[in-house]
Amino acid sequence: MQLWHYFALLTVLSGSIADIIIRMIMKKEESDPILFTIVFQFILGIFVLTYSFTQGFSFPPPISLWPRFLLSGILYAAGSLCSFYASKTIPAGEKTILVACGAVISVCLGVFLLGNQFSIGKTIGVALILLSVYVLFGRERFKMSIGVWYALGVALFFAVAIINDIIILRTVNIYSFLPVMCFLPGVVLAIIFPRHLKKIKNLLKPKALLHISVYSLMYSVSAITFYQALNTGASISQLSPITRASIILTVLFGVVFLGERKHLRRKLMSAIIVSIGVLLLA
Repeated sequence: MQLWHYFALLTVLSGSIADIIIRMIMKKEESDPILFTIVFQFILGIFVLTYSFTQGFSFPPPISLWPRFLLSGILYAAGSLCSFYASKTIPAGEKTILVACGAVISVCLGVFLLGNQFSIGKTIGVALILLSVYVLFGRERFKMSIGVWYALGVALFFAVAIINDIIILRTVNIYSFLPVMCFLPGVVLAIIFPRHLKKIKNLLKPKALLHISVYSLMYSVSAITFYQALNTGASISQLSPITRASIILTVLFGVVFLGERKHLRRKLMSAIIVSIGVLLLA
C-alpha cells in the first residue's frame, strides 16, 4: 500500500466515527444543538489551525475574497446546525445517506455556475442517488419528518458552500482556507444566538467537554487526512471511491454501537446504491 492509501482509510474511519459520536451526543434530551455547533466550530478551528501552521498557513485572506468567505461561513453555519439537529432526530445511517444527496445539488450547481459538463455517467449517478432514497424509505414509508428535512438541509447548504469554496481555492491555498472556514461558522452562530452561550458552562464539564472534543478531533482528522491523501499522490478519481465507503461504514457502526437495527437490509442496500451513485458523479 502507498502512503496515500493509509490517509484515505483514516479519512473513512474517522469520518464514520465522528458521525456515530455526534449521534450519541445529540440523542440526549439535554443536548443543545446550537451551543454544540458553536463550540464544535471553535474546537475544530483550533485543531485545524494547529496543523495548518505546519503546512504554510497565512492570514488574512485577500480583501476581495472576504464576501465569499462570509458567504461560505454562513452556509456552513446553517449546514452544521442542520447536521446537529438531524443527528438529534434520525439514525446516523439514514442521515449519512440523505446528506449524500448533496452530491446531486453540487453537480447541478457545477453545471449551471461553473460550466461543468453533465455526462451520461452523472445522469445515472443522479438516478441512483434518488433510487437510494426511495429504497431507504419506500413510497408508503417515506415521511418528511423534521429530521429528514434537517438532513436535506445539510446536503443543500454544504453543496452550495462547496461550489463557493471552489472559487475561493483558485486564489487561496487550502491550509490558509480551512482554519478560517472552521472558525467563521462559529462566529456567525455566536452572533445570531448569543443567549445560548450562557449555557456554555454545561459543556465545560469534563464528560461533556471530552465528548465534543473527541468529535471535533475525529472530524478534523477526516478533513486533514483527505487533503493529505491528495498531497501524497492520490487523485480525486482514486480517492473518491474509497471515501464513499464511509456511508456503508456509518450504517454498520450505527448497528453495532447505537443498536440502529431497524430496516437494516434496506439501509445497507440504500447505502450501497448511494455510494455507487456518488462515485459516478465524482
